Formats: sequence, structure tokens, C-alpha cells
Amino acid sequence: MGYDIDRFVGYVNEGLLCCVCRGVLERPLQAPCEHAYCSACISSWLVNHPSCPEDRLPLDVGSLKPLYRYMRNDLNHLQIRCINADQGCEVVSSLESLHTHEDECEFAFISCSNTGCPVQVERRVLEAHLSECNFRGRECPNGCGHSVLSIDQSPHNCVAELRTEVEMLRAELLCKVEEVRQEMESRLDSQRRHMVQKESQLKNEVEELKGQLSRVMCDMRALLGAERLRRQELAEAELEKRELLELLRDLQPTRSHHPLLQARDQQIFRRELHSRSTRHRQREASLHASSLLLHSAQAVNLAESASSPQLGEGARKGGTRSLTLDCIKRKSRELTVI
Repeated sequence: MGYDIDRFVGYVNEGLLCCVCRGVLERPLQAPCEHAYCSACISSWLVNHPSCPEDRLPLDVGSLKPLYRYMRNDLNHLQIRCINADQGCEVVSSLESLHTHEDECEFAFISCSNTGCPVQVERRVLEAHLSECNFRGRECPNGCGHSVLSIDQSPHNCVAELRTEVEMLRAELLCKVEEVRQEMESRLDSQRRHMVQKESQLKNEVEELKGQLSRVMCDMRALLGAERLRRQELAEAELEKRELLELLRDLQPTRSHHPLLQARDQQIFRRELHSRSTRHRQREASLHASSLLLHSAQAVNLAESASSPQLGEGARKGGTRSLTLDCIKRKSRELTVI
């Protein structure tokens, strides 16, 4: 319902009146046809009439919207008397601040705050009523600390009151203890799940580190084997070099005693030396390729599969060098016999 127009001081625009109750708009809403209503009035109207009460156009609750800003400003600036004017309040305030004044008006009737008291008094005489109210409480004369109503002349049972209070406190304490216990169990379960998850994660990390360490050890063993093979190849090459030098020294006296065979021996010796140097370069290239293969195998964790063919190749090369050395020795023996 809207405000009674007789409470307002001055002129009230016709557009600020509700189309249903014809009072000044209270919590206004506006229809698409620009007619304004109180929210309570239009809600009760639309229950039985799905149309505008002014021009009968179709209308529902969903199509309602707030009032225009300029109309709200005009409505808030209207001057209205206090609802307690009949009790003697002479305050005239703007409609915007009316509720603030009425909540603090000294002429407003309010209920007594004492339990059981049905009296309503003006706010300005509330203190006097509370001091004389028959329902006000007073402390027990026996010193138990409980309040006793003034109209209750019969003495109360202090022990029963205290026992009741103790039981209530005990029940509250038990409830709080139960709540704390449930909360602690929930936290412990959460911590336990977290620890189990963390332990599983740490185990996975340890296993991964072990696998990495195993792969590194395999790579190290492969590299050490390649290094030993390389040193063996170098030692064999050095031994072959010394044998060639000895063979060369053995051939020099033979060439001095047999000048006819000198040219042929030199040609044979050059071919043999050329073939040995060629095989030596091939061996160096093979060793370099095997070293590169080992490094690439370390990156893809295939050191063991890559190291076995190299050992077989080194053995085959050693066998080839032995056959070449035997051939040179046979040649030297043949030359000596000749």
C-alpha cells in the first residue's frame, strides 16, 4: 500500500500516485506502458488480473521494471509528516529519510524488552516503564546468580537451577568436544593421505634416479672398454711399427749383396708399407667412428648393444694385422733364402 497523501506537505504530482491504491508510491515499479504502481499493490493485482489496471494492456510480473531516475528523485524529495504525528511528533522529513526518523522517533510505540511483558510504550518513556515493570528480573537472594521475576513470589530451587545449568553446560561441552574430535580426525585423514601420496612420489623419484644411475654406469663401462680397446690398438700399432723397422734393417744388407733384387725388393717394400699405412689410417678412422658411436649410444642408453660389434671388429682387425705380419715375415725369409 502507498503512503496516505494527507501526510504530505505541499503539492504531490499526479504521476507519483499508485494506479491501484491512489496513494503516494511506496517501493514503486513501472510497467512498459509507463504506469507506476506500489510493488505490493501490483503484485496482488496481477494474481487475478493479468493486465494493467489503468489501460488494460497485457502485463505480467516479469515485464515490470524500476521507476525512472527523475521520478525517483521527485518522489524522494517529497516532504512527509511522521507517522506518529497523532501522538505529538511534529517532525516533517523527506520521504527518503522517513524510515530513519521513524526508527528513532521518541513517540513511536515499542514493546517492553522484559520476557512475558505484553505492554507497548512510547520510546521516550521506555526507561521509566522498565524500572517499574513487574516482569523485570532480579537476582536470587540466596546468591545462586539466577534471575527471578518480580511477580514470582515463590522461592525457586537453587540446586535444581544449578543442576540444570550444569547439565546444559555439560551437553554443550560434549558437543564441542565431538566437533573438535571430528575435525581432528578429518585433518589426520587428510595428512595421512598426503603422506602416502608423498611417499609414493618419493619412491618413484628414487626408482627413476636408480635407473639413471644404472644407465650412467653402463655408459661408463662401455667407455672404459672402448678406451682399453683403443690403447690395445695403439700398442699393437707400435709393435707393428717396430717390426717394420726391424724388417727394414734386415733387408738393407740383403739388398747390398744382391743388387739385381734391390729394385724389386724396394717395390715390394713400398707396396707393403703403403698397404700397412692404409690399414693404419683405416684403423684410426674405425676407432674414431666407434668413439662417436659410443657417445651417441650414451644419449639413447644403448651402450651395451653398440659396444659388442666394436669388440668383434677389433678382433677381426687384429686377425688381419697378424696375417699381414706373417706375410711380411714369409717375404723376408724368402728374400734371405734367395
